[in-house]
Amino acid sequence: MAAKDRLLFGEFETSRALGPYYQRHGFTVLDPQDTIDIGTPLTGMPMRLCAGPGETFFHRWRGPIR
Repeated sequence: MAAKDRLLFGEFETSRALGPYYQRHGFTVLDPQDTIDIGTPLTGMPMRLCAGPGETFFHRWRGPIR
């Protein structure tokens, strides 16, 4: 990962079943119990993100900022 890569992320209400929509647009959709470590690639120290109760988390690393 390059230093200027960006992380795009968000969450949606799980009951809305928007996972396939975000996957078609290149996002990874996490299962409710899963997390993503954003700290290690950015700072070398672990820091995890996840969705809140009743929410589904999605994310995508995006190439260098122009």
